[in-house]
Amino acid sequence: MNSLILLALLGGCPRSESPVEPPETPSPLLGVPESERWSLPGLDAPVYVIHTDAGVPRLYAHDRDDLMRAYGFVLARDRWFQMDLIRRLAKGTVSELLGDVGLDIDLESRMISMTAATDSLLAALDGEQQALLQAYADGFNAYRERVIAGELPLPSEYALAGPLIGKEDPAELMQPWELRDVAGIGGAILFRLGYETGDVGRTADIARIEGLFADAPLGELRQAGAWQVLEDVAPLFDVASAPDGWGQSGARPRGAPAPRRPRALPVEARLLERARERLDRYQDRMGRDHVEGWGSNAWAVAGSHSADGRALFAGDGHLELDIPALMYQVGFDTAHLGEGDESQVGLVLVGMPVLSVGTNGRVAWSTTQFSGDITDWYAEQMVLGDDGLPAATVFQGEERPVEGVEERFEIADIPLLGSVGRTESWVRYTTWDGKWITDVEGEEVGCDSAGPVVNLAGTCVTPGDVDGNGVIDGIAFDFTGLDGGNLFALFDDIGHAGDVVDIHEAMRKASALSQNLVAADVNGDVYYSGYEMVPCRGYLPRESDGTFVDGADPTMLIDGTRYGSFTIPMDASGAVDETQGGDPSRCVVPFDEYPHAFTPEQGYLLTGNNDPAGITFDGNFWNEPYHIGGPWNEAYRGNRIDELLAEAVSSGATLDDMERIQGDHQSQVGRYMAPLMLAAVERVRSVDAAELTDAEARALALYEGSADRIDEAMERLEAWTAAGSPARSGVETFYSAVEPGDREHAVATMIFNTWLGDLNRDTLDDEGLPGAVYASGGTAGRLRLLMRMLEGTGPDNPEALDHWNPATGESVFWDVLSTESVESQDEVIVGALVAALDFLASEPTDDAEGGFGTDDMSAWLWGLRHQVEFRSLVAAYVDDPLFTPIFEPFSITTARLPLADRLTVDDPRYALQWFPRHGDNRAIDASNNGLSGRSFRYGSGPVMRMVFALGPDGVEGRNVIPGGQSGLIDGTHATDQAALWLGNDTVAVPFTPAEVAAAGVSRTTFVPE
Repeated sequence: MNSLILLALLGGCPRSESPVEPPETPSPLLGVPESERWSLPGLDAPVYVIHTDAGVPRLYAHDRDDLMRAYGFVLARDRWFQMDLIRRLAKGTVSELLGDVGLDIDLESRMISMTAATDSLLAALDGEQQALLQAYADGFNAYRERVIAGELPLPSEYALAGPLIGKEDPAELMQPWELRDVAGIGGAILFRLGYETGDVGRTADIARIEGLFADAPLGELRQAGAWQVLEDVAPLFDVASAPDGWGQSGARPRGAPAPRRPRALPVEARLLERARERLDRYQDRMGRDHVEGWGSNAWAVAGSHSADGRALFAGDGHLELDIPALMYQVGFDTAHLGEGDESQVGLVLVGMPVLSVGTNGRVAWSTTQFSGDITDWYAEQMVLGDDGLPAATVFQGEERPVEGVEERFEIADIPLLGSVGRTESWVRYTTWDGKWITDVEGEEVGCDSAGPVVNLAGTCVTPGDVDGNGVIDGIAFDFTGLDGGNLFALFDDIGHAGDVVDIHEAMRKASALSQNLVAADVNGDVYYSGYEMVPCRGYLPRESDGTFVDGADPTMLIDGTRYGSFTIPMDASGAVDETQGGDPSRCVVPFDEYPHAFTPEQGYLLTGNNDPAGITFDGNFWNEPYHIGGPWNEAYRGNRIDELLAEAVSSGATLDDMERIQGDHQSQVGRYMAPLMLAAVERVRSVDAAELTDAEARALALYEGSADRIDEAMERLEAWTAAGSPARSGVETFYSAVEPGDREHAVATMIFNTWLGDLNRDTLDDEGLPGAVYASGGTAGRLRLLMRMLEGTGPDNPEALDHWNPATGESVFWDVLSTESVESQDEVIVGALVAALDFLASEPTDDAEGGFGTDDMSAWLWGLRHQVEFRSLVAAYVDDPLFTPIFEPFSITTARLPLADRLTVDDPRYALQWFPRHGDNRAIDASNNGLSGRSFRYGSGPVMRMVFALGPDGVEGRNVIPGGQSGLIDGTHATDQAALWLGNDTVAVPFTPAEVAAAGVSRTTFVPE
């Protein structure tokens, strides 16, 4: 590499006006057969792209500018349509492509400030970053030009859909990329990962709690229980990512008095519900389904606790399993051919110009969702102008003018879909202090109505005082992502870190992502941080017990007439600026005090969306130095990961152990709940029939009416729990053999999950508790409460339940509200089992739903109902059946990946469209199916299964993504990794140029024009 010409070219001098071909240098890359050669505008020297057998590109360039140009071309070729949808989402221009079905999405994107966050990211870029991202965009455009010229095929989606949406030349749909488009990718990621909306739903539900059980039997107990459930944030297992708590001091208050009950601000009911419904739809589209559950795993083992002294690392993010996959595998290198310092391999969230997770050979890192509270929502008092539209808000007794900004929307003309081409203009509003107004009280009207109309992401309203209280309510928010921040700089710094201390310093730039980060380094050290810039919120007053006063609680709507917004101060590099703490509106939670940890005595660190620092272990959310987020999940996954890591390090952990833990399918809910449920049935079976209470008599009658079936189910479930509750599919496929005992375990898994769903229906659904009552989301909160109820039965109220009924010695929620009698726990549990067995024996419905149509339990295989779907990503953006036939070919179904050869029509696998899989709710290998007890399909799942070992002798790594690298349905690498992913198999990740060359299948060479 000691070429004087090359050094002169790349050693800080301006880029050459006439690209110079560098001298030949011996490189193992040249031994990989060249399959393609392209000239690329702007290059100064050749770039080599080595594709491995999984189609993963590894780019070797002489400097970053060349690297970005080639990367843009390569990524665009694989994922143009996907990136196009993401940039359109960020800019609010989906309707320009898809017509009316995309208009509501565009209105939402612009009115929740995704476009503003995009512009904020763009403004934060320095000159060098802008130049690199422009080179990246230039690479996209170079690919586009090749397609337009007919030298490369159209992206599959455009080739198929173009004529259907009225484009004779589908290439017209491929719009050029600009710097703002690249920033838009970052803006979309910020909103996917960090923007949270639960405050609105919590306010709506708290308003419903008071008086919810006024006319119900045992109403006072039920009412007290509802309040306790709302504030029950303690996990089922005490697993902390930073074992020493806040900072690393471990000091945190304990035993504080129970917090007072929060009170919701009086906001017009329909306004509140409308906002809640829309925001829930948004969160579902972003993959944050609180019904089925979501989350991620990451952990690291110190070199001192591994078998060979190498630090071990694992990360598997859980997001939607759309096709193409949300992650893209890639490698960057400017060291081998040039004098740069890039030598990285990992994954990007599609469209990102820097690695999101991966390794540079010195460090490896990955992230999980933190559940940070970085969006504050406000109840505003609106003032209308003479035109009947919002003109001002009231703050501390004064009217402060709002700013209206006109947004223009170009809607595509698509006759086939009933979309008429046109331009629409709507005004969005912000308050005097920069909050974004998303809803206004008023009568809902047609969007073409005469008179004053505001468009609230598809719902049009004529503003006015609907409830007649003399006030026109509004809802607004402030989000840390609006205050700047440099997402690209953050991950670029992480990608260039030399050790975990460098990563710790890089985290000072973490803004609006709401992510935990776990890392390991070549020195054998490991690191965890949950840091992001969070406002201190010192301007929001608290009571003596730490709870916020009415109207100041940041987990609910804040009173915007009394309290203003916040600003996150940053320096020019994008790092947090803590020098302005004297101004409470510009104060941030101190970086050094935020939960983080370096190599602990136990030898490993982990995060599974559990409590980061023991904040909720005492059951009190408010007795902490600062409010930073939460509540967190019930820690089933975190506890299991902790358990398996402790076992692995006890004998010296290995990289194989990391993969084994990632693929763990033990039913955590079954492991802990099934024995308690079975004990209830056993009590009924063995009750003394001579002296029965009414509830015992009813329970016994339920049992005797189905004794043979219940006994068989009991025998199966007892054997299952004795075996460790393995949630096995039981279905033979090309990716999963059926091992001895698997079918029996599959039947038990099916029975348990159906039984649990019926138990949830008869207890919690029956009570009608509002969804936001359940801390940290529907599934997590319900699992937490059901466990408390199961363990809370007995004398002296063993779980200190406010809903414990002294007359029965158990939770009042066991009583079924819809009946006159007072049911017992055992009666309800047996009844739920009978209902589950009835359902499983019932006739099946279409598309592998419903029962099995037989009383033969051996046919009730979990994998015939618990399946993973690889649907086209368009479904996540457009919920319209008209688009289903257009984009269905881009889904990966069993028609593209047959489950087995020569299936006959009488084989139950024959009609399956999707893929049977192991696992269930809260398994480490995420496969959450929710608690309906009727539908068992996956929600989110692992979008990568990445493991690395780092040591002085180099890097060893493995990974896989669902789907494949390419979005081209007729390409070689559209489905190949889906087949591996389904079987928990992975692909080796070569690191050095020699290793990459050895694994290389083909080489694409880019040369200067």
